[in-house]
Amino acid sequence: MNHAERLATAFVATFAVIVLAATVAGFVATDGAAPAPEIENEHFTDENLTHDRTPGEADVTMSSTQPPRTVLVDPGIETAGTVPANPLALLGLGGPDVADRDIRPLANALIENGHEVRVHTPPAGQPTAPRPGATRPAPNQNGAEGTQIPLDSELEEADAFVTFDSEYSAAEREAIESFVDGGGTVVSMTDPDEAFDQPGAAAFDSTLGVSTEPGYVYNLAENDLNYQRVYAEPAGDSALTDGVDRAVFPTATPVGAAGGEEAFRPIDGSQLSTSRAPTDAPLLVENGGVIKIGDADFLSPENAQRADNDVLIGNLADALVTSGNGGARPPVGSESTQTSSDADPTDGPDTAS
Repeated sequence: MNHAERLATAFVATFAVIVLAATVAGFVATDGAAPAPEIENEHFTDENLTHDRTPGEADVTMSSTQPPRTVLVDPGIETAGTVPANPLALLGLGGPDVADRDIRPLANALIENGHEVRVHTPPAGQPTAPRPGATRPAPNQNGAEGTQIPLDSELEEADAFVTFDSEYSAAEREAIESFVDGGGTVVSMTDPDEAFDQPGAAAFDSTLGVSTEPGYVYNLAENDLNYQRVYAEPAGDSALTDGVDRAVFPTATPVGAAGGEEAFRPIDGSQLSTSRAPTDAPLLVENGGVIKIGDADFLSPENAQRADNDVLIGNLADALVTSGNGGARPPVGSESTQTSSDADPTDGPDTAS
């Protein structure tokens, strides 16, 4: 046997030994291996959970017969590049693209019933939060970034204000407060993230006389598609709860109002993420002309189809156009927004220019 043959024979023998050892070791490991642990995630294994994946149908209607009103919306988003030719595109209207803040069910209901929806936007490419004392420009009639229009000037021409933002300057918060005092309606949407990354949220809540609790509400026992999409039920009878058996809030945080009324609470079995303790804290409250909602996504087209969200959205649209003075409100921040007890009833109208 030559040298090459000896090397080949040694290689084959060594390879056979390695394969045999690996096979034996595999049998030993398999026989002694512990069984894989069973899945213990309740929200995946509980047979009693609700698994309703049928999208349903959305029928957002309004019952109000009020004359045309103006609703100003601050979508609370950063515009990428230039403001679109139609600012309503930021709300999901005016084009096929889905906007960052798609609230078409609410906006469409208002527009189809003869009301005007206006959009308040920050400068294109700039953050939504202005420097203290600064004002944010809104698009002009052509949709381009134009004349600097302070928020208070826009509020003077509005009857209701819907905002998904919370980072307002002191001057803007004062204008919003005067707007409410003058009979305007403010709907403020929030979400759990604001409690952590938006320091101005507390100041804005204080202006409106409401509060937001850190954390999100979840329910492992009964939910809509996943444990964070919680069901909420009416906490009493009001115009907002009329016709609503259950609403779905995709990512909700508890809210409150000193002296206000609770409208919706999470169903039994709901818990708070920060404590994992059961909670029945409200997710929607009313405080005079202020409506605070602890969710910012239930208005989207896909969520309007869940449970009775379409009915709730219709009720919200009615609240926006039936509250307040319907355009008869004096300019925001003017002395005439003071209560009648502050004025002398014997004084005649002020004719000074």
